[in-house]
Parts: sequence; structure tokens; C-alpha cells
Amino acid sequence: MQELLSEYLPILVFIGIAVGLSAVIVIASLVLAKQAPDV
Repeated sequence: MQELLSEYLPILVFIGIAVGLSAVIVIASLVLAKQAPDV
């Protein structure tokens, strides 16, 4: 089981970074859209 975890750890880290980065981008776009709405 330990070998399986150590084998998939880089993939889990990459997925975590991808999810975190996408969440930051979505939240930032929502904040910017509320500050400067379309006229």
C-alpha cells in the first residue's frame, strides 16, 4: 500500500494544484465581474 501511495503522490499533488488554481481563477473572475459590470 505504501508503494502505491508513493507512486501516485505526484499525480495527487498535480491534481491538487490544478483544482486550487482553477478555484482561484474562478473566484477572481467573479470578484472582477462584480467590480466592473458590463455596461
